[in-house]
Formats: sequence, C-alpha cells, structure tokens
Amino acid sequence: MPDLPRLRPATPTDQAAVGRVAYLTGFFGESAERYFPDPALFADLWVRPYLEETGPASLVAEVGGQVVGYVLGASAPNVYRRALRTVVLRRVLPRWLGGRYTRPLAAGPYLLRALRFPSPHAPWDVYPAHLHLNLLPAARGSGLGRRLLEAHLRALEAAGVPGVQLSTTRENAAALILYHKCGFEEVAARVTPLWTPWLGRPVEHLALARHL
Repeated sequence: MPDLPRLRPATPTDQAAVGRVAYLTGFFGESAERYFPDPALFADLWVRPYLEETGPASLVAEVGGQVVGYVLGASAPNVYRRALRTVVLRRVLPRWLGGRYTRPLAAGPYLLRALRFPSPHAPWDVYPAHLHLNLLPAARGSGLGRRLLEAHLRALEAAGVPGVQLSTTRENAAALILYHKCGFEEVAARVTPLWTPWLGRPVEHLALARHL
C-alpha cells in the first residue's frame, strides 16, 4: 500500500528539504539553476526567513518521510522583513564572506533585476499575510496542493489574520486554477521583463488575494 501524504508544521530543521523543493521548482515549476546557480544561497534567501518565523500556518507535505511540497508564509510584512534581515545579517553575509557559497556572484543578474522589476502586490493593510506554495512534479495533480493551501488558510484564519496574498505569473496556469477554487482573486497585474534573459520574453506578474 503506497504511503499517503502527511502534512505537518514546518520547522527550522526542514531547511535542507524545503530548500531542495524550492530550488527544483523555482523557475516556472522547474529548477532555478538556470537563473540562480547557487542552491545554498537560494535556500537561505527564499526559505530560511519563513522557517525563522515558523508557526502553525507554515506546513510541509511528506511522503514516506520525504518532503515533497510545502506552503510557507508570514502573517504580516514586518514579520517577514524582520526574519529576512536576521537571516541576511547572521547567516548570508558571514557565509558569503567566508566563501561558503559556491557561485554567489552568478546570482547577481537576477537579484538586480528583481529589485528593478518588483512584483505587484495587494494592499498590505487589507491582506497582511503572504504565502508561497510549491510541490515537486511527482506530487502534482493529486490534490495535495489544495490540502496544503486549505490547511494554511485555516491556520491563518484561526490566528485572526484578516487577509492573505500571493504573487505568481500568468504562466502558472494549474496553480491559478487552484487559487481561484480556494477563493483567491486577481487584484493587480503587471507585464514585466524580469524573466526575459532566461525565458526569452516578458511575462505577466499577478497579485492574488483572499479575505479570511
């Protein structure tokens, strides 16, 4: 009998496993290696801040003891900014200066473009929480994404969070179907050249939001 997916709260000890899933899915569902060649730096920047401020709303999905997906988020912008600042000062900078990353400078083009072409977002006073949801390819299409998302939303609602938002692109058709089914609405859109060097064309970035 195959192992059934199990959801549980994310913890700081999940850094390596969640970082792996994030990296393998970080470029429109495929590996982020194309634009961000350093997986350790990628995980420290995009995963560790959420695990520093982990709580019942951040979850991982396991099959046979292996993490195959996650939903991470922060309940408010100041919570995320504080966690990111802590990670950058206490981990990223010491590791960078100590030569612990393999190709940190190769991430420069993407990081500069991300600063130049930010994604749109919903009003933070109305939708203070934000989330990221990712699954390995083998775990997609099984309903696991919906289980993760609905569990995350229930935890936010129980904590008294009034609304949540997320950022994605028009390219992410399957995820958009899931988000709409779970009550998210598109509240902002912007065509951006952020991904043009790696994708070959601009894409439309979207902000989706949901009241809780």
